[in-house]
Amino acid sequence: MPESAGGQAPLKWQGFGLTPEQAKILSVDDNEALRYSVVRCLRDAGYEVLEARTGTEALELVKEMPDLVTLDVNLPDMHGFQVCRQIKTDPNTSHIPVLHLSSTYTDPESRVQGLASGADAYLSEPIDRAELVATVRALLRLKHAETLARQQAEIAEGARKEIAELNSRLEERVSERTMELASANASLRELSARLLQMQDEERRRIARELHDGVGQLLAGLSMNQALISGESSKLSRRGQKAFSENVAMTEEIVQSIRTMSHLLHPPLLEEMGLRSALEWYVDEFSRRSNINATLDCGTVPRMDIDLETAIFRIVQECLGNVHRHSGSATVTVKVQSQDGQIEIEVRDQGKGIPVERQHEINAGGRVGVGLRGMRERVARFGGRLEIESSETGTTVKATLPSGALDSAKDESRAQGAASD
Repeated sequence: MPESAGGQAPLKWQGFGLTPEQAKILSVDDNEALRYSVVRCLRDAGYEVLEARTGTEALELVKEMPDLVTLDVNLPDMHGFQVCRQIKTDPNTSHIPVLHLSSTYTDPESRVQGLASGADAYLSEPIDRAELVATVRALLRLKHAETLARQQAEIAEGARKEIAELNSRLEERVSERTMELASANASLRELSARLLQMQDEERRRIARELHDGVGQLLAGLSMNQALISGESSKLSRRGQKAFSENVAMTEEIVQSIRTMSHLLHPPLLEEMGLRSALEWYVDEFSRRSNINATLDCGTVPRMDIDLETAIFRIVQECLGNVHRHSGSATVTVKVQSQDGQIEIEVRDQGKGIPVERQHEINAGGRVGVGLRGMRERVARFGGRLEIESSETGTTVKATLPSGALDSAKDESRAQGAASD
């Protein structure tokens, strides 16, 4: 083998991830002289070198995982191409670079066959010392790069699996929390619905107490006053005046109690239906508030009493808000049945809701008890509530699924009314 221009001095190692002390090379050649020349060249370059004379020895020593194999093509027991193919087909050794060296098979066809068998490079004798070391270094650099790439791929795959596992855990936790939140929301809706129902029942009870209790006492008082009126001529003028004032105040109290009772639970709602109850309430609201209130109520079918009560309470709350907050002189209430739905619209021409407050309401922030109650009533029946407001007024729209009463519900309503 020709010497390099530098003579016998070892070539300096250019570190590419493996130092000469770390790199171990297996040299396979049955020609003692050629193998000695290659081994000496590699050791002078700073590598640790293992030696093998046959293909069998090479396949045994390659189990020690050398960093590179220099492999003669012409071996006594098997062809070098066969040895290379076995090294490259074994998953444990396939990553080891193989450098074919041959003084016999130097034609292009042999070089192509060697590379096709899995070799990473092919050098023909005579081999220049510097070329051999440079080729070895290049192959080791390539191996080091592949090793780094493989390690990085393994790290990336590990990270991917870890992220996938974390995502899976996160999704599982989110799913659990979502189910918990859904359960909590369902419980909250159920509680809200129950509270509204209890509120309506309490209003109904109070209305009944006012009608049957206080109302009856006032009726008795009126009857007694009617009897006393026949003897009023015996009273002094002051007495007659006081008696007349008592009669007037009693009538006013009776009217107030009746109005209060009907506002708490209008009997027309159960007896005559939603339309009659709304007509009475809108007229009463217009009289008490001095706001010009009009009702546009088309043909509305009889519905479940709970649904009719919800619609009545929504209108009642909307008109209350108009009176308390809008400053509007007029308000229109529209209730109509269309495509299996009941649409309620209350529109005023007041000052509107401040923009900041609208943002808070739309973002689901804190709202008043009245608006929260409307939302809960609408949500209970699977409807939707919309609020539009500007400087020229506010419109509240509620859409609820209707459903005409069947005979069983009608009979139940009649029995309930009779028991009242």
